[in-house]
Amino acid sequence: MILRQFLHTDPVGVSYLFGCGGKAAAAVVDPAGDIEFYLRAAEDAGMRIHFVVDTHVHADHLSAGRALAEAADAAYVLSADADVAFPFKGVRDGEVLSLGNVTATVLHTPGHT
Repeated sequence: MILRQFLHTDPVGVSYLFGCGGKAAAAVVDPAGDIEFYLRAAEDAGMRIHFVVDTHVHADHLSAGRALAEAADAAYVLSADADVAFPFKGVRDGEVLSLGNVTATVLHTPGHT
């Protein structure tokens, strides 16, 4: 399993690249800013991005998720309850995203609005 944490200052936040190195399958969680950064990080790790996940969608979260998903030809993943007017892969608590030999189980943890 490969796991990279990225700390951002503009905008402030944390994002992650993780997945299965053996199967070259990755996901990016909460991308922000320049999408080329994530594409390069995946390429440097020898991985292809299969899922781009935004943990929440609202005014204080400036996401690069849709743009990254489009550029990587990956599924854009949001809560199935997300109130948005664009296409996405909706997931619910307990669902599993498969990345080669690595799985990520969705854990719904409501926070602020």
